Amino acid sequence: MNKKLVLPMLTQEQTNIGASLSKRLLVEANAGAAKTTTAAYWIACLVKRGVDPRKILALSFTQPGVRPFERAFARVGLPPDVVRMLRVGTAEDFCLKRLERLEGSKVRYHERPEHVRSAVLQAIAQARSQMEDRFPRAFSLYGSGELAVEGLLEDFARMKGSLALQRADESFTLTPESTADLGFSFTSVAVLRSYERERTGFFDGEGAQAKFRYRGDAAYDLANLLNANEPIFSWEDHPMRLGLQAVIFDEMHDCNWAIFSVLRNLLEFNPDCSFLGVGDRDQVIHSQDGADAYFMKEGFGLELGAPQRLPLTLTHRFGPELAEPLGKFARKPYSANPARLSAVEMRAADTVEDVFHVVAQAATSLRGLSEKSDLQNLAVLLRHPGDAVELEHLLLLKGMPYETVGFKSFLERPEVLFVRMVLAAAVDTQGRFSAGPLKAAKRATWQFVGGQLEGEGGAEDTEQAVDGSREEEFRSFVLPGLLHNTHSNTSEGVLKAMLVASTNEIGDLERAVSALQVKALARHVFVRRSDMEEVDASIAGLQKISRNYSSIDAFLDALHQFDRVAKARSEMRNRFVLSTIEAAKGLEFDHVIIPDVNADTFDGSDPDEKNLFYVATTRACNLLTITHRRDAPSSYLACFARQMP
Repeated sequence: MNKKLVLPMLTQEQTNIGASLSKRLLVEANAGAAKTTTAAYWIACLVKRGVDPRKILALSFTQPGVRPFERAFARVGLPPDVVRMLRVGTAEDFCLKRLERLEGSKVRYHERPEHVRSAVLQAIAQARSQMEDRFPRAFSLYGSGELAVEGLLEDFARMKGSLALQRADESFTLTPESTADLGFSFTSVAVLRSYERERTGFFDGEGAQAKFRYRGDAAYDLANLLNANEPIFSWEDHPMRLGLQAVIFDEMHDCNWAIFSVLRNLLEFNPDCSFLGVGDRDQVIHSQDGADAYFMKEGFGLELGAPQRLPLTLTHRFGPELAEPLGKFARKPYSANPARLSAVEMRAADTVEDVFHVVAQAATSLRGLSEKSDLQNLAVLLRHPGDAVELEHLLLLKGMPYETVGFKSFLERPEVLFVRMVLAAAVDTQGRFSAGPLKAAKRATWQFVGGQLEGEGGAEDTEQAVDGSREEEFRSFVLPGLLHNTHSNTSEGVLKAMLVASTNEIGDLERAVSALQVKALARHVFVRRSDMEEVDASIAGLQKISRNYSSIDAFLDALHQFDRVAKARSEMRNRFVLSTIEAAKGLEFDHVIIPDVNADTFDGSDPDEKNLFYVATTRACNLLTITHRRDAPSSYLACFARQMP
């Protein structure tokens, strides 16, 4: 085996990590501090000391986190024949392979929400049937619940990743009060239990083999097996007894209880195994599959014994101008190569128009560098995507190419499509939807209104009627049929809204929307509080942009034209990124703009909120632009005091 390594220029911090002989090592890294390269260097040092590369397991949380390992191995001089011997992959893939060995066969594995949609919808119906008698009005979803599927799957991921129900008190029973104590909605937990019974034939890890798995289920299922109350495996046949000599977990900040259960068993049943965890505790944000900063903080020592902790403070992503204030904000050492040039600018922006001008200026500047300049090097990162309605409206009006990442454009949001359909019915205008938006608008209206058409087929016949109807047929026949067979308050609200809007006066639009009580209806469409908050924000934004038009009909016509613009925009390759902060985690851009960092929109002592700001600011390589209102800048901006206007 060739053990001669041609190593790159290393910092003293990286040298210290490579030289460590500790059995348990945690590297607390800053953003952009070459975490993966350092992990690869540690592996190279192990190989040089005689560790068999076939007995080294390198894991990352995400597939994008795995790919940099390949470049990092080359960077630290590991020969290709050695690299081929290493086991490298995601924690989920590792768990999946272990389960396949245990189960003796492959189980269907689904990557996309639509692949498990029918199973979730079935679980909703079962849970409603089981719970509505025991806890009247506690189960919040009406109708099929199809608009809640993605939100439910995200709640499932958090509950499974955190092993929330397994770690609850032994006396836990499913009630609205007990689920509130766990931090989840009663509806989400009830549907999860029905879903798991269908997916596996059991619940809480005791029973038959899984019928299918979705993202995160492999780690969850394996953790349940390993954590079973009664021992299932002996020492000799334990699935984690693999003769490993080293385990590396990159992206340790995304570790959750399910993955940690697997890691703990790996280290227990491979007693000669060394462990390296590399992560940034300030990048733990609430939506990440149950990720818990506990494992980068005191939790690791409490669960596995005190580790050696070494820092990785030098960032390569940006220069000192950004590293210095971020060190103050995160209250930890932060350094950068002085030769790495970056800039930070604070821009006062009191209105959406001001924010638009900042974005337009950045896009124009980037385009001005070269006709081939990639606009995807520019990202606008949003704290509250529901607040993007007015900004998107201006971008569409001006024909600026952008793509939304991590959230739906306001044109595609179900509550907006529902309002558009009701308004179109009220003013009796035809052809206000293209084919794609029409189908989504009919579906959204059905979910918000609820109800079923009269007939023997029930929900199935209603679904066919909704999907198969033309726009005029839906408004004239299907919608009245749904209103006739739904809750009286819903029906009265929709009919009142249509009566108010029938004047076609733009000044009556807000009263019509108010009569719809969209936020109240959303409680029976979505399960997550964040979804309902976004509904409120997007409807408020829709009302604001409507004031730019002379009539409701003119407003609907403009939205129809925007549908066409959006479709054409989606076919353009060169677009800048309009993203949630969560979706941008792990990425980097030449220029990052964070709008509306105000005292009432992006502030506070909550760790998740502070970590979101940290993640957003650390995505920038060359230029970070932060906008705020003149009269109410966020306290987070104090660390950038020198750049404040």
